[in-house]
Amino acid sequence: MELDILAAWQNTKRDLNKPTNRISELSEAWAIATEFIDPRTVAAQERLDPSPQVVNAIKCLEGAGMMNELLDDYLDSLRKSFNLVESQVVAHLDQFEAVDGEAKFTTMLGLLHSIGAAIKRWQQPITLFWPTSAPLTSYRKTFLSSLYYLLPPRFAPALQSFLRVLLSFPNPTASAPPDYPLAFPTLITLLNRYDPLLFALIYEEIETRTIETCRGKYREKQLEGLLKWLTGGGGEGVMGWVTGIYEGNLEGGNEEAKKFLKPTFSRFEYHVHKVLCQLRTTELFDIILDYPHSKPALDDLKLCLVKTDQRSLLVSRLRQQLDLRLLHPGTDTKDIITLYISTIRCLRIVDPPGVLLSRVTDPIRRYLRARKDTIRCIVSSLIEEGNPLFEELTTSDAKLVSDSKDEAENYTDQKWLPDPADAPPEFRKSRGADVIQLLVSIYDTKEVFVKELQVLLAQRLLLIRDYSFEKEIKNVAVLKGRFGEQSLQGCDVMLKDLEDSRKIDQGVHDAAPNLPLHATVVSRLFWPSFQSAPLKLPGQIGRVQSAYDRSFSKLKADKKLKWLPQLGNVNMTIELKDRSVTVDATPVQAAVIEMFDKQNTWTPEALQTDLKLSDLATVRNALFFWNNLGVVKSLPDDQWQLAEEQGQETAEESEQVAHVIEEEKEAVQSVEEQGVAQMRVFWQYIQGMLTNLGTLPIARIHSTLNMLAPGYKGKTTDELKALLEAVEAEGLVRKTPSGSWKIVK
Repeated sequence: MELDILAAWQNTKRDLNKPTNRISELSEAWAIATEFIDPRTVAAQERLDPSPQVVNAIKCLEGAGMMNELLDDYLDSLRKSFNLVESQVVAHLDQFEAVDGEAKFTTMLGLLHSIGAAIKRWQQPITLFWPTSAPLTSYRKTFLSSLYYLLPPRFAPALQSFLRVLLSFPNPTASAPPDYPLAFPTLITLLNRYDPLLFALIYEEIETRTIETCRGKYREKQLEGLLKWLTGGGGEGVMGWVTGIYEGNLEGGNEEAKKFLKPTFSRFEYHVHKVLCQLRTTELFDIILDYPHSKPALDDLKLCLVKTDQRSLLVSRLRQQLDLRLLHPGTDTKDIITLYISTIRCLRIVDPPGVLLSRVTDPIRRYLRARKDTIRCIVSSLIEEGNPLFEELTTSDAKLVSDSKDEAENYTDQKWLPDPADAPPEFRKSRGADVIQLLVSIYDTKEVFVKELQVLLAQRLLLIRDYSFEKEIKNVAVLKGRFGEQSLQGCDVMLKDLEDSRKIDQGVHDAAPNLPLHATVVSRLFWPSFQSAPLKLPGQIGRVQSAYDRSFSKLKADKKLKWLPQLGNVNMTIELKDRSVTVDATPVQAAVIEMFDKQNTWTPEALQTDLKLSDLATVRNALFFWNNLGVVKSLPDDQWQLAEEQGQETAEESEQVAHVIEEEKEAVQSVEEQGVAQMRVFWQYIQGMLTNLGTLPIARIHSTLNMLAPGYKGKTTDELKALLEAVEAEGLVRKTPSGSWKIVK
């Protein structure tokens, strides 16, 4: 501290002791130098040419160590003179707003050139008298800070408009008029501050290009073409365009420009991936519908997700699309399953680990589980040739399906990896599962599928007329590989029954060669339950059935046939007065039409009584069947008679109304119907509870049955609900608005 004070005192003493003529000399040199480099003087000249007097004055000041003070004075004077630049800016902006079209672009070129000219002219004293880099840097900072301060708000939109036009030029620097040589160097200088204007336009161009070239085009990869458009060099592409602007105004040319712009170009590439990813996530439902043709779009989406990590956006948007376009009552269950399968395959392409699949498809799985026909649709698809699930079943070598509750992680696996950070709780159970396993895992156990498989197989086997069931044998063998030998033992019994039935039927016909009836004989205990359908077969059909019974009794004396007429098929020819009709009909339909041999006119109720049928709708359906074929016609008072001699009727009388045949129950009981039938034994307990205790919620009924009803343990609330809904349809109970159940008195 003492040394600093001493040095300052000595300097002051030295200055005070300077000769008076030295001070006068410095004062004169200062006046000459400041007058020469006065910004207003410089602004009026294209080129400064210092006289010997000016050179001597500068040397004098330099020898006195006063050049820094001279530089500060010059920069201060420059700030005060900036109204000259401001007047140029205002004049050009006024002109820009007054003209249209190409004139706007030319006006902005003039403005940039005028700013560049001011920079160049006012920089002359610096390059003349301060050749080092530091004074030049100070000058440029002073100039630009003063310029940015005076530029009005309207300058930015004018510059952006200029840049928008410039983007349409393949090679902008080559397009600049020779009258404005300083325009582009000035633009580069200003872009240090206004580059967001240029980048915003380029981002906008990327978005426009992506949407115009990629929207709705899923069958070809688009990302590669976008990146080529972006990165094309030699004045081509966006990056080539930007490089072309900078390369002529940076030392080192093209290579230096690329190095300088590398971070900017990385942001452009990121934006291409981001915009394409956002576009594809909005189209993902349609991409899934178009699969497998849309695989190129999925490959692009996969790369975009890796680059931009917009996984949450994909999940939220796809779930919205599924909820709006798929998961509603108007969509057929088969269509939901088909799209679910495509969703599995598409998301496995986009995200092989399956995290996105787990996060997206949970609503589909819950919705499918709530639909009553889901299991049947899945099972029928598994054995339907040409169906994607059938192809999956026959070509996949995946492991056996196991119940989800039995699955556990194998931590001894050398390839074990922890779950990804964004994996949902149930992710581990679906990892590695194929389409069929994921469908089966919608439910808690695979047993519901096994039961439905048995029902469906029974229906298909009973439709076979020529004992040709090799296809079913092959299907069962494949299904065993999925569901296990033990699970499908019942199917083996059914197949063996059909083989034995062929031998029995052959034996019956050997004993009665002219018998026009073939029967399929099945063992009651190993087949699903059959719907009850009593029927007294009349006339020829009844006589043929009795003859078959007698022949069978001779062959199997210890057994008796119980006929299931709703499962049969009759090929018959009906001879009318004016024509004959040959058709395949069910035994009930055949029995109904044969009753018209007995009398000419019938009511549905009378037919029901004579045929001993329990369901009047079955009789009406049979009448509608023959009416639609023109064999019978309806009369007033619900009377029916044969429609013979049509040619003799009037046009009005001959008009036929096509009746819609109501859907009848399947001959083989569904899994749900079998479950309800098994639960019927608990109805008396439920009836007593609701009578004595009043309205009860299903949880209370379930817990009470668990405690009191023998054999109930192990039953689920879903099974109990199915029983309650069945007896509700019979008018025995009613569900309250709160969800509880009460007895109907």
